[in-house]
Amino acid sequence: MKSPSACLSVESLNGCSSLTIDPHFQTTEEYDFKYIEKTVYRLAESTCPLGHDVKTALTVIEEAYKRYGYEALSLSFNGGKDCTVLLHLVAAVVSKLGFLDRPLPTVFVTYPNPFPHVDSFVKACIRRYYLDCVYIPGPMKQALQQYIDSRNPKPRAMFVGIRRNDPYASQLTHFDTTDKDWPSFMRVHPIIDWSYKHIWDFLLHLQIPYCSLYDQGYTSLGSMENTHQNPDLMIDNHRYQPAYKLENELHERYGRMGTSKK
Repeated sequence: MKSPSACLSVESLNGCSSLTIDPHFQTTEEYDFKYIEKTVYRLAESTCPLGHDVKTALTVIEEAYKRYGYEALSLSFNGGKDCTVLLHLVAAVVSKLGFLDRPLPTVFVTYPNPFPHVDSFVKACIRRYYLDCVYIPGPMKQALQQYIDSRNPKPRAMFVGIRRNDPYASQLTHFDTTDKDWPSFMRVHPIIDWSYKHIWDFLLHLQIPYCSLYDQGYTSLGSMENTHQNPDLMIDNHRYQPAYKLENELHERYGRMGTSKK
């Protein structure tokens, strides 16, 4: 097994975290989806507190594929912690349903002035999770319309890694159509009821690589212009605890100056 220090630089392991990683995920090549399926579904059937939420999320993803089919479903991905959890869950279901020979349709709506760590991590995920990923610059509404118009067949639904505590998410359910003034599709929210702690419990329990910025005190990611380390995690002027050490989940966005998040 590689030592955690092997992940410290953006170049060495593509922007990944510096914590211990499952040996199956210590690669820049395509992951073993059957292994992802086995470990995620095993967690879903476990008696640990996270098991119920994982099982619910998997059920929602399975239902989405049943309703819309593989080609009409896309994933919104941005390299953040929530999207990384969602991507791993979707990969488990893709394996279970036998879609392993097809790349996963994905859209990445980009920020101006992005962190190089995020760009590197997204590129690594494209290889590891076999993504057919289209990069489109924001703003979000126009980017999603451009993405839908570019696809054949056009997406009828999209997985979104939003959670209940996020802005404008308090009334969302697992399946919600977009607002009238937005591109028309079904938004699918498998992790809508997950807490900040659930996200980190999942990533750490399964030892999944995530963007290295979270190990440097960032708890919510945007562009380099509106994102700072979370002051709640400051040890001194030069050191911060990792994001999973945040105690008050309501302070998740204390390092942000805007409204969108990762």
